[in-house]
Amino acid sequence: MLYQKEIDDYVLIQFIILFTLNNADAPLLYRDLVNIVMENCNINFNDFQIALGNLTETNHVRDYMEGERRRMYTVTQKGSAAGEFFARHIPVYIREPILESIKQLYIEERRRHAVQSGIVPVRRGEYGAEFSLFDDDKTEIMKLSLYTGSRDEAERMVKFFRKNYSGVYEKILNAFADENGAGNNDEE
Repeated sequence: MLYQKEIDDYVLIQFIILFTLNNADAPLLYRDLVNIVMENCNINFNDFQIALGNLTETNHVRDYMEGERRRMYTVTQKGSAAGEFFARHIPVYIREPILESIKQLYIEERRRHAVQSGIVPVRRGEYGAEFSLFDDDKTEIMKLSLYTGSRDEAERMVKFFRKNYSGVYEKILNAFADENGAGNNDEE
């Protein structure tokens, strides 16, 4: 939700930009940086541009081109230290919406990287399939390798896992948690 009062303090605008870049998972596209800040703060676009230019000139923020049309912005070590120190000067009603916007920006990317699967050769003409799940912190929470025999079967399993990874994960957890299940062969 946009903070309604116009923010015209150049120092605060710079703190907001540093806070945004400091909390992003990776360098931000110019348009994403503008959208995150402008959608959550009532800042004049020219004031935003001046603040961003000043941060770049003072080596708090680095900009570079990725490809022909993708201007990227990242916080430098100097900017990161300043951003962390001055983050408390940004009101919580500005910080929280910015953090939520950053989270939403990366949610699709995290989902794409959360599920990984692939076909692996076992022997000549024989294949297996490998599956991995990662949480939001990029920690591997499950790794599974299966022998499938044929490449077609491996491809089928990979496609199935990509579509149904949450159900597969849930069933595996339930199989280990089910103390009365058929798979319980504990020796006492």
